[in-house]
Amino acid sequence: MPEPRPSIERTGRTVLVVAGVVGAGLAWITLSGAESFGWPIPAVPPFTAVAVAVLALAAWLAARWMHRTVQVRHATVEPARAIALLLAGKAALIGGIALAAGYAVVVLRYLPHLDAALPRERVLSGGAAAVLSVVLALAGWALERACQVPPDDESGDAPGADDSAGGSPG
Repeated sequence: MPEPRPSIERTGRTVLVVAGVVGAGLAWITLSGAESFGWPIPAVPPFTAVAVAVLALAAWLAARWMHRTVQVRHATVEPARAIALLLAGKAALIGGIALAAGYAVVVLRYLPHLDAALPRERVLSGGAAAVLSVVLALAGWALERACQVPPDDESGDAPGADDSAGGSPG
């Protein structure tokens, strides 16, 4: 009987729900604490949305490359690179969900006060960051999925793998 090959599971829904709850909770606690102490709450810098967009683009480009390499050409990827890309995809997925939830709290907190300039700025820049954080999560999901090695048609094993090597990340 062949030894079971090591594999890494795809990120589960429970982990994503926990990430969202933690992101929203931290944002709520931070905003509530700052307001209760009378500390000024700065607006979300527009650069934040740009930084999240750059991360999302990088994850999406990595997902496209990995998909073409592993899924289309059935080529092997250096194990260290495959694992690094898989972990980057997981981080983008989980981090994107947590950021989106946190920025959604900022938007919802200041949405009733759109008549004032600073809350309106918080809602607009926080909304842009929240949407782009969802895009980051989707790019991370695509990268994580692209790292999944398709099974061989005959044996069900990964292409080019023998009994002593393997793993799911590529």
